[in-house]
Amino acid sequence: MTQTTQIFDEDLERAFQGIRGAMTELLSSVSADPSRPQDIARRFQINKNLAWKISKMILVADAHQMVPNIPGKNGMNTVLRAFESKGAPDTALSATRGAFDEFDEMVRVHVGDRSTLQLALTSAMPEKMTEEHLHATRKMAYQGNSAIWGIQAKIRLASFFIAPGADDPSMIDTASVGGLFEVRRLRENVGVPLFSRFAYNDDGSTRDDAPVEAIDESEHNGGDLMLMPSFCSDSTTSFQEIQSGNMTRYMLQPGPIGNQGRQSWVFGECVRGFASKYRDEQNEVGEHAVAISVPTEWLLCDLQVHKDFDFAFDPMVYAHALFGGESTRATETELNQLPLSEHVQSIGSCPPIVATPLISEYPEIVGTVYKRMGWSGKDFHGYRFVMKYPPLHANMIVQHGLCERAADS
Repeated sequence: MTQTTQIFDEDLERAFQGIRGAMTELLSSVSADPSRPQDIARRFQINKNLAWKISKMILVADAHQMVPNIPGKNGMNTVLRAFESKGAPDTALSATRGAFDEFDEMVRVHVGDRSTLQLALTSAMPEKMTEEHLHATRKMAYQGNSAIWGIQAKIRLASFFIAPGADDPSMIDTASVGGLFEVRRLRENVGVPLFSRFAYNDDGSTRDDAPVEAIDESEHNGGDLMLMPSFCSDSTTSFQEIQSGNMTRYMLQPGPIGNQGRQSWVFGECVRGFASKYRDEQNEVGEHAVAISVPTEWLLCDLQVHKDFDFAFDPMVYAHALFGGESTRATETELNQLPLSEHVQSIGSCPPIVATPLISEYPEIVGTVYKRMGWSGKDFHGYRFVMKYPPLHANMIVQHGLCERAADS
């Protein structure tokens, strides 16, 4: 935490605890019980929602969670008049007015107004905000970006698998499944890159030493798109392939607006002997990137790790802004890392429980990968990261450790 952030956080805490303390004394002066907001509303004839805010403000000590519920000036004037009419002493009323004035002055000095304060807290400290508030804030971004870019998706799927190489156990065999579900154009001539494919070392250099193969080997897989047609609503959709450096993007072509053009696509690929399982000077960690290139309501991201790869049993997820169009270990810094409040969760092991209400056919999709690779779900540990309204134009990075090579090897 920088000195500036620390000062802001300390001033916020001091101002909030000031109004919390003053409100506690005010209610005590008239024998009002903050744990019974309905009684407060009835006794003082104030709005039930306003009474609930007063109650929460006293009972919840965390300033970051309570900022969205602190009554505004008009609301507090209503409260103070109501308490005054019921005999609250002038000293308690004056102390409460003073505490709210100090809070508003703190807001004015640091950010200007209450709305901006909520945005600052959501951006700088999302882990301290309520899930409800985070979702509400990100939903506004999702809706605005949907209108701007003219497209939206219900679900972005990314599912990754790592296991010992079939030919060489010191190497990693990988498989990945990606998808966009219920994609709708909001204008006919929208053309955005939906998918991208690239492999890189820690320094950002290209990896092309192992051939990429499709999970679905049928003639209907779209060639280089590597679609899994049995899980796609339409595998004949026109995509334009765009090559940029070591990245290949697939851009959706114009089509019908709204539900008339709604489509879902799932694609899958695998690489045998993709990389060594051992860390070295060139690669210290393993990473799997999920680009959020379309406004999306849900991100579902899984990592399945073979039981012999215990070095990768503690994966983490990071988010990095896609400055310049791509993000790799070479471009990831604290300056373009986005804050997250969500965490990776275990979905069990041997086998992982992959069922999800978001995608009914997901267990079947995973089963297709197992069959193609010759794997059994009984050999895997599963990890899941779910995020509602993920940030647009960000790379969600799933990162895990690599194996330490024995000193005598």
